[in-house]
Amino acid sequence: MDARKGVGIGSIAPRGPGARPATRAGALNPESIDEEPELTLEQREELRTLLETRRAELLASIETRQEQERDTGREVGDEMDEANIEGATAMASRLLERDVQLLSEIDRALAKFSDGTYGSCEGTGEPIGFPRLRSRPWARFSVEYQEQLEREARTRGGF
Repeated sequence: MDARKGVGIGSIAPRGPGARPATRAGALNPESIDEEPELTLEQREELRTLLETRRAELLASIETRQEQERDTGREVGDEMDEANIEGATAMASRLLERDVQLLSEIDRALAKFSDGTYGSCEGTGEPIGFPRLRSRPWARFSVEYQEQLEREARTRGGF
């Protein structure tokens, strides 16, 4: 017999004494923040593969964008054509800069595999946690430390 019988989606299952309060999806219980486990060998290999795959995609994208910038095929046209070309060129340039920045972050993460620091928060030295690294394998900080940095930036007027 299913112990959860009668508990539907969105219902709250009864808790016994000493049960921890529910947290939102993806949120860490404050009691477990210091308890992020180290990455397993399989997790590290999965993350390295994700980084290498994303790096190859970025290199191809960067090459394509650079070719597009070189080959604008500009012909003399009216002002509207010129404005459209300038807008497209500016957008392509911003996307290229974004890709180059992300490539730098990925290269940094891959280098951390070599020195044995991959998966550790650069701010606290604590493990970052597999769920965060799986969604953003180039992450430099734990969720908690990143949130702290963002709060500090807002108080300084940075955001």
